[in-house]
Amino acid sequence: MGLIKWDRSGPLDSLAHIQKEMSDLLDILSSAPQGEGYAAMEFPPIIVSLNEESVFVRAELPGVRIGDLDIQVVDDVLTIKGERRPAAPAAKATYLRRERNYGTFARSIMLPEKVDVEKVAASYKNGVLLVTLPRASETKPRQVVIQKA
Repeated sequence: MGLIKWDRSGPLDSLAHIQKEMSDLLDILSSAPQGEGYAAMEFPPIIVSLNEESVFVRAELPGVRIGDLDIQVVDDVLTIKGERRPAAPAAKATYLRRERNYGTFARSIMLPEKVDVEKVAASYKNGVLLVTLPRASETKPRQVVIQKA
């Protein structure tokens, strides 16, 4: 039977070890590129723009089927819900890296203008959803005619 050296470390040595482990973990987390982790990004990424007639919301949804989308406008809030299904696995494939997540998602945004809910339209092409939300007539700019006095 061999002898085992007894390491006589004190409680402060244990705390120093924990501090070093936490520091190493924070270094790893802070060095990860932005958007690499699912929690760091909002899905779907969107672009909101407007003109005199409408508000436009473009959402990037590659791989999402139209039937898996649900779009609602309630009280000036647009909600896009859906599900991204996992791709069918290749036969006997071993994944080396999988950055695309799947599952259900929901994203709601407050619209910058009141919209005419009855005229909201949506289209989907090449993985991009475009929601067109016509501005309500009371929010559209109106030209005022100056009358001669």
